[in-house]
Amino acid sequence: MDFERKQFPLLYVNQHSRGVVGWGASKVAGQECQRYGITHALLVTTGLKGTGIIDEVEGILKNAGVAVTVFAGVTSNPKCEEVAEGTRMYLEAGCNGIVSVGGGSSHDAGKGIRIMLTNNGAATDLRAFRAVLDPHFTTMIPTYKVVNIPHVALNTTTGTGADCTSFAIINDEEWKYKLILIVPGVDPSVGINDPAFMRCQPANLIAWTGMDAFCHAMEPFIGRLNLPVSHATSLRAIKLLSENLRQGYANPKNDVAMENLLWAQFLASMSYNMGGGMGMVHGLAHMVSVLKNLHHGYANALMMLPVERFNSLACPERFKEIGEAMGLDIHHLSPVPAADKTLAEIERLRNDVGIPQVSLKEFDFSEADIEHTARWASNDISLEANPRDMSPDQIKSIMRSCL
Repeated sequence: MDFERKQFPLLYVNQHSRGVVGWGASKVAGQECQRYGITHALLVTTGLKGTGIIDEVEGILKNAGVAVTVFAGVTSNPKCEEVAEGTRMYLEAGCNGIVSVGGGSSHDAGKGIRIMLTNNGAATDLRAFRAVLDPHFTTMIPTYKVVNIPHVALNTTTGTGADCTSFAIINDEEWKYKLILIVPGVDPSVGINDPAFMRCQPANLIAWTGMDAFCHAMEPFIGRLNLPVSHATSLRAIKLLSENLRQGYANPKNDVAMENLLWAQFLASMSYNMGGGMGMVHGLAHMVSVLKNLHHGYANALMMLPVERFNSLACPERFKEIGEAMGLDIHHLSPVPAADKTLAEIERLRNDVGIPQVSLKEFDFSEADIEHTARWASNDISLEANPRDMSPDQIKSIMRSCL
């Protein structure tokens, strides 16, 4: 039999972490620590100043008999040095588990700390665990030690879904590259999503993380891995985002919108984590983010239309389905004009939540940055699932169109 007729004859459907979702879910954080044997937690966070969330979580943990050491040294794009510092603090304090509180930055830093602890402590070279296409990351994963340090992740944003996923994204400041770390067991033990915490987000963060979630749903749906599981979760996430992101941005205290955005980001994270993969919106946004220290979601929002207009040639029928999920009356149109209307509607949603398309020149993006982007993005694992082939020269062309 000819199994080679399909580009991807085998699809791998991965598990999502356990999740606790709903109003008041944060109250079970101490109970979840007890479940996984955490008696002294390193609480990893960016700080969340002005929200009172860290004090709230610390109180919940201590009331459950869990000792807490707070590491608030994580920045919006967590860096190798920050992860190493958190690892040193964990060891010095005698912790036996991680509690991360925040968005993707806090959760990814917590995952990175756990990878270091599983290997050579703060001296661990995270570059050794980066997932790239050459050498292909799947050939490397069997050589890694399994991470078995417990991790309770409390989400405070409606975008990343990193509280339940198997990836950690850490900035390498020397290479100017985002290390995508895929190590067995690195997914948190449990992710906790409480919309009460998410109502503390400022409007701009709701917009940035919301567009991040939109990319998490859209890219697996149009991607060449073609995972049916992702098709289901993606379309529901897109519908929820289309119907609630404007409302949540306009009024972060809107409890209905916030709960729906929570579920949208949860479903969107399932879309890529369970095997749908990401595409080159992420592949190029990774480089924009690391080179100019932009928020990950904001970088995705800037790159999504230039990349997807390039990609739509490969899968206009998928963009038509996305448009229908967004509520467009395009069933009577053929795929190509329907895809055009879908892309216009995505642009309108992005603009409505305060993210206009701006030139990358505003961030001093240079020709040298374009060359750096093309060189590194060509080996990003996001390229594998992208629906359209993308050469280094085409990457440069897309990036120049954004100047």
